[in-house]
Amino acid sequence: MARDLILGLFPAASGIGGIQQVCRHVGATLQEWAQRRGRRCELVGWNDPEGMRAFSVGDREYSYRGLARSRSALLAYLTSRAGQTEFLFAGHPNLGPPALWAKMLEGRLQLWIAAHGMEVWEPLPPLRRMALRQADGIWAVSRDTAEAVKRVQGVNRVRIAVQAPALDPAYFCGDAESAELPVPAGSNVLLTVGRILASEPGKGVDTVIRALPSLLEAFPNVYYVVVGDGDGRPALEKLAATCGVAEHVIFTGSRHESIRSYYEAADIFVMPSRQEGFGIVYLEAMAAGKPVVAADRGGAKEVVAEGETGFLVSYGDVEGLKERLATLLADERLRRRMGEAGKQTVAERYRFEAFRENLIGILEGWADRKQ
Repeated sequence: MARDLILGLFPAASGIGGIQQVCRHVGATLQEWAQRRGRRCELVGWNDPEGMRAFSVGDREYSYRGLARSRSALLAYLTSRAGQTEFLFAGHPNLGPPALWAKMLEGRLQLWIAAHGMEVWEPLPPLRRMALRQADGIWAVSRDTAEAVKRVQGVNRVRIAVQAPALDPAYFCGDAESAELPVPAGSNVLLTVGRILASEPGKGVDTVIRALPSLLEAFPNVYYVVVGDGDGRPALEKLAATCGVAEHVIFTGSRHESIRSYYEAADIFVMPSRQEGFGIVYLEAMAAGKPVVAADRGGAKEVVAEGETGFLVSYGDVEGLKERLATLLADERLRRRMGEAGKQTVAERYRFEAFRENLIGILEGWADRKQ
């Protein structure tokens, strides 16, 4: 039986979210790499609905198999590919144990595992950590994530490759719709985009709300728009009311279909989060020509260039955040300059085509070493 299969095993290839988008981009890249090497390629989504499905990246469509979280289906699938698989890419450390099992079953299979960010900031359960340590390579979305894999999980740094994610090609397609924000004409709009989960309280939305009272004293026409939803929203609405700024904080709920229009309507994108392994929303804001205010935590400091495309503040620093926002609100020319610099940065460094070629280069480097 020919060993000619490149296999991508992902947490999910459908749905909204940064990790899902990265999975689609890696899946498309694996398909392209397989084609260039004369190999077959199959993609699997662990959390996706059962059966054959498809996703698009740019103008191409890619098929994959959903397993509906069935462990028996996953093990049966990996067993059926024994003796055929040359390379297995596991799209999340949570999938490390079954991927390592496949490697042990296969013998000569080469295994890579993706690390996205906060999931590797604390010691993983033993089996997941063992999978990282025994993988042939780790792909990290940022240098910060790579350092965590090395320091916290005990993986040799020479086996960790870093490649930043890309902005999705669909973001550039067509003209952005006009977001109808419920704010008075001539208002300045601060924007955050992200899930609002009680289990992920570190997005920094609370910090922005706490900065608003004093910010409004100098800029009474400022409104803070939060696009996203989740079980953490009631607590933040209560905080806005407690701070006396509820009328200036607008929660839109999820707005996936028209998300670009919200970036276009905003003046400043602000998300001083401590839990971003990279932060694709920063790329989306920069591509829309908006200055970005982020926290100097995780991968955000590798995306936002301090003083050039935005500002970095200490996580939880209400006063520092207020000062940076005030600087931007008072200077339209600075906002425009930073926005243009961000747009240029995305065009030069974060296009999907560049991501694909860079990741293929990393994988080809692995192939050359293994020959």
